[in-house]
Amino acid sequence: MPSSLEDRLKGLGHIASLVNSGTELTDVLRRIAMAVCQRSLWSSSAIMALDRTSGYSVLVARHDPYFETNAVADERWLLETSPTRQVLEAGTSLVIADAQEAADYPGYQRDARQRDYRTVVLLPLQATDERGRAMVMSVHAHERRTVEPDELVFLETAARLASLAVEKAHLLRVEQQQVIRLRQTLDVHATSMEQVLAGGSLSSVLEIVAARLPYPLLLVDLTTNQALAQGSPAPTGVCDAEWASIVAQQGARAFAHLLHSMQPSRFSSRRRIGLAPFGFDVEAEAFVEPFVVDGIVLGGLMLFTDAGDLDAFDALVAEEARFALTVQLMRAHVRFITQAETHGEFFGRLFSGNWRDRTETLERAGHLGLAVDMPARLAVLTLAPEDRSSLPANRRADLLRSLLRTAGQRTAGVTAFFDGDAFVVFLPQAAGDETSAELLVQRLIDEIAWVSESKPIAVLSRLCTKPEDYQAARQDCSRLLELGQRVGRRGMVKEADFGPLAQLLAAADRAELRRFVTDTLGAIEVFDRQHRSDFLPTLDTFLTHLCRYQACADALGIHVTTLRYRLKRLNELFGVDLDAPDTRLALLLALRIRGVVNSAD
Repeated sequence: MPSSLEDRLKGLGHIASLVNSGTELTDVLRRIAMAVCQRSLWSSSAIMALDRTSGYSVLVARHDPYFETNAVADERWLLETSPTRQVLEAGTSLVIADAQEAADYPGYQRDARQRDYRTVVLLPLQATDERGRAMVMSVHAHERRTVEPDELVFLETAARLASLAVEKAHLLRVEQQQVIRLRQTLDVHATSMEQVLAGGSLSSVLEIVAARLPYPLLLVDLTTNQALAQGSPAPTGVCDAEWASIVAQQGARAFAHLLHSMQPSRFSSRRRIGLAPFGFDVEAEAFVEPFVVDGIVLGGLMLFTDAGDLDAFDALVAEEARFALTVQLMRAHVRFITQAETHGEFFGRLFSGNWRDRTETLERAGHLGLAVDMPARLAVLTLAPEDRSSLPANRRADLLRSLLRTAGQRTAGVTAFFDGDAFVVFLPQAAGDETSAELLVQRLIDEIAWVSESKPIAVLSRLCTKPEDYQAARQDCSRLLELGQRVGRRGMVKEADFGPLAQLLAAADRAELRRFVTDTLGAIEVFDRQHRSDFLPTLDTFLTHLCRYQACADALGIHVTTLRYRLKRLNELFGVDLDAPDTRLALLLALRIRGVVNSAD
């Protein structure tokens, strides 16, 4: 043993230098086992980890220059009979005077006989291995030896130095992992932006991000109404492939309103998301981040996890993904808006009639991909003024994009653009195919109603076959829209919906019309409602049948005497003189206005 304090201090300095020269944890542990023996008279040393999961004390490092390296020896011992558990639980050193005779520790006894050592000192290390397991260091002597107090202090000090070295190795490992993750984050930024700038697909960018984030991901692209998934948020209920297939069909529509309701939060805002719309009666926790450009929601990214907040590096990767994907969607949005403006400007000239050169117009239409010299119709849609005023300005682009997407799925050569407050959709079609065009307009109405939560009014123009047709077609659409709005209609309107009376009423003040109906028929209507009588239907039928008693009674399914009694009571209760032509005209007009106004409501 070292004979002086100076020798011991030098030994500790050597141990500190040796164990701190390593950086990898396995190398540090091996150096600790070697260093303790090199500056003492202990012949061998070992470090064991306490693996409570398996129930064993497991060898993690050993230095034994006197034992044949190819000899078979134990490398784990049952915890029930191992002294390592005792040392760790007590937190103090343990001296075994003769391990070969220590029947209380059969595993140690067998190892001592295999390796031919006697006295053993076990010391707890104030550190864990890379798997988080507590560790014990042991030193062995070939002969029985009395362990003096100063020798025990020397070994305990060495154990403390060893613990510091292990902690240092852990810190270095964490730093190295952080450097690696930071480099990976920078790689995500570089590779994803390369994909974006090279015109790569959204799926390729999402795959790059998914390789760096350990969470199921869902990308919603509202510019094309598609959703892409990487990993299932409920793997026990639906596999990755099935989930990807389901959300590809309906994910964008299912999550559109959620994304519009969210504010950007740099992945700090979590929501519980029900998966019932996809056929699964479960909920999943997710970070939801909308992609917003100039107030317009272009899509969003969802990270499904219930593990709490994202760590700094995952949050950074997610932010890089958000940036790259937003750029990708913004480029698509800019292309869409540019096209809408260009096409709107072209059709604006056709609508105004402010063009003369037919050849030049057709050449430009061909360059824009617009077949204005082939059969086509215009679908013109607009929200009512009160709905339009409550619609955020940034949602108009969403509506136009939805119209173009819906129409484009069913008809080739479609385009959509703004014309004042109206949305105009150019619909190429075969001559005479008006039914399919009307069905498509109904789908466009439903789409606007879903996106804006307000039902629009829409018209379908006459068939246009040449550039000269579009000015009159657009004027007809404007007239019908104005007529429909004046009488409060929603949905699709046609010329046939408005007889001469409706067109005349459209030019009148609507409040005045209601007042006229109330003044003329209001008392009768209230009486019918309170007494469950049929005076108003009787009056309507009588006037409709030109005041012919028998025809009216037959239509009502009553006897003529009953009809005469009702008409007499009308005169007695309300002063209705059906013999006066002006009275009959006023009543008939009020009944027809009432029908038009009520149908609009």
